[in-house]
Amino acid sequence: MKRRRKQSGAAWIAAWAVVQGAAALGQIAVQEEYSPTGTVESVTGGVVVVRDTNGARHEVRVPVPGDRGVALASGVRLEFPAMFSVSGVFDVAKLAPGQIVRFAARLGLRGPPEGEVAEVALRGANEKPGIEWASGPPAAATPAPCTITAVVRQASKGALVVESPPATDPPRSGSIRFKLATDVRGVFESADPRRIEAGATVVECRAVRLSTGDVVAKSLVIRNPASATVARTADDMLAAKHQKLSNEPKKAPRDVRSAHFAFKTDLSDREAAIVLAKLERMAGLLQSAFRRPATGIVEGFVVGDLDAWRSHEFEEPMGVEKIRRGEGVCFNSRLGSQRRAVLYSCADHGVIQHECMHGLCHMTFGSTGPTWLAEGVAELGNYWRDGQREVAIDPGVMAFLQAAEPKRRLLEIAVPGRVDAGTWQDYAWRWALCHLLANNPNYADRFKPLAVALMEEQPGVSFESVYGPVAKEISFEYDQFLKTLGNGYRADLVAWPWKDRGKARGLVDGATATIPRVRAAAGWQATRVRVEEGAAYEVEATGTWKTSAAAPAVTAAGDPDARGRLMAAVLRSLPDGGFALGEEFAVGGGAPFVARQEGDLFLRCGDAWTELGDNSGEVSVTVRRVAAP
Repeated sequence: MKRRRKQSGAAWIAAWAVVQGAAALGQIAVQEEYSPTGTVESVTGGVVVVRDTNGARHEVRVPVPGDRGVALASGVRLEFPAMFSVSGVFDVAKLAPGQIVRFAARLGLRGPPEGEVAEVALRGANEKPGIEWASGPPAAATPAPCTITAVVRQASKGALVVESPPATDPPRSGSIRFKLATDVRGVFESADPRRIEAGATVVECRAVRLSTGDVVAKSLVIRNPASATVARTADDMLAAKHQKLSNEPKKAPRDVRSAHFAFKTDLSDREAAIVLAKLERMAGLLQSAFRRPATGIVEGFVVGDLDAWRSHEFEEPMGVEKIRRGEGVCFNSRLGSQRRAVLYSCADHGVIQHECMHGLCHMTFGSTGPTWLAEGVAELGNYWRDGQREVAIDPGVMAFLQAAEPKRRLLEIAVPGRVDAGTWQDYAWRWALCHLLANNPNYADRFKPLAVALMEEQPGVSFESVYGPVAKEISFEYDQFLKTLGNGYRADLVAWPWKDRGKARGLVDGATATIPRVRAAAGWQATRVRVEEGAAYEVEATGTWKTSAAAPAVTAAGDPDARGRLMAAVLRSLPDGGFALGEEFAVGGGAPFVARQEGDLFLRCGDAWTELGDNSGEVSVTVRRVAAP
């Protein structure tokens, strides 16, 4: 790994942050440049974790398409010129209908193509289909060399069927079947870090370490390992599904609608179709989560360019001002049994989803409930992505939640009734509480009926009445959640094993207890062993686990950076009925430890709390009480 230390007179670069409309400026210094090479261990959002040839681990930040700049750990977004690409090969037979490909062939305006296709390149969903002739269009049926960009209809071991792309007059219609060479090669290149696969090779990395401690890529070239296919995200599939629609914004607003939404908008036909599809999926999520079919129509205005609306008269000036500020609002009203929800929103998908969640809840349940629930659930809608279970929120909001001291207490958030919506910081705390309640299996079953009852304004129902019996447990887990939270966090994997509460037993000298399974992809796990302050214990583990798909399998001793090391902590009960978790300590090395306090012993795989989702494997553990040293 090559490094070049910046000398005195370090370069300064301007940085900006946009957090819920508030801007912050500052200066950040480049402290050193270096070039780690090796393999990619994991990717979370815009953070690529590289394990170099010496085993050292580097978190390199890169831009994500659609985001403004590179997000630093503090939430600041940095305007930093960077070149990023990820490439790889794949099995052409595994291409899916709707994907767009580009390849060289010999084709005439009529008749079958000539020869075989040797290489197929996967292109982005916004690529425009067409034909580029090498030497001009051929005579009617005379095959000529060309490069074709087309939509896949079907792929198999020896053939690729695509929709006929626009050509020359007269155009071909229907589909075209191309024969694939026996050794046909599928290739792709992308500027989206979400395309990186674990184990990818870092071909080139030129990075800088900033005065903030962040490492940012100036250039990063990644080559994926050979894979059976190139995975598609839900957004990819939507873009491919609607790629035939025009992507040109409209010069005047027109009506668009779906089952639960009816808007006037100047968005392009493609963008409008994608937005409506996302909203309908969100309506389905609401229905499955709360077991209640979404009802009614959310109306409103989705505005890309206010200049296109000069002749339109809006009912709500406040809504227009929200749009002008890049925000949104949903006006909910009710007259007897009649309900209405009217959206005013900028074109940002997250803003649209947030406000439409308000409208959906109002139309389905009659209200959005108390403010903490209304804004918390709406923020879940803001950050919702189809099929995504890990936390992925705005880096600035996450940085605020991580750095804020003191943390806002649970009952300071779950305030009964309607109160002022407050600031984006208030929204952040409400999101945190609702995300925990909705995704932690210890509380999700209670959260859904509670939310429905509050939105239906059922008398006698409150946060305290539902969660009162587990108040101590939820307070403990909420505190742990805020201590360990970050993008990539999986609340479902770290739920506390309360079912083992009260089952821990002490050990006499020489006695052992066996824990058959401690999983790598989980948080703290019970041993059912109660340790005694001042007593000594020995921990032995067999088996291996991995801290990422690309990481090597290790024993409970972990790797040279201690990742994968078996860790322990002691949970003790407090006089008020609450719980306190002691500092974690390593036990994977096999050396005895002396308990610093009495309590229940818990174990986990030593890995970042935000990176448990790609862990695998388990170890079996034996705990033995031994003579104190």
